[in-house]
Amino acid sequence: MARLLMLVILALALVALAGFAVSAMTRAAREATSMGREMVLTTRGTSVQKIAYAALFILMLGVTSGLLGGL
Repeated sequence: MARLLMLVILALALVALAGFAVSAMTRAAREATSMGREMVLTTRGTSVQKIAYAALFILMLGVTSGLLGGL
């Protein structure tokens, strides 16, 4: 009888843990979508700036590798 009781308690604990996990996953997904919407709204104007920084980085890398290669 004690084994059966322990098995029932274990099953209930597993169901509770699964419920907590599902709840946490849905909450995280909801927060991620709202955060993603906020990021899209705030970063629309900075896409040109990001491209400019990437181009500057590539240009500087090319200049320094050319200078180091000539030495």
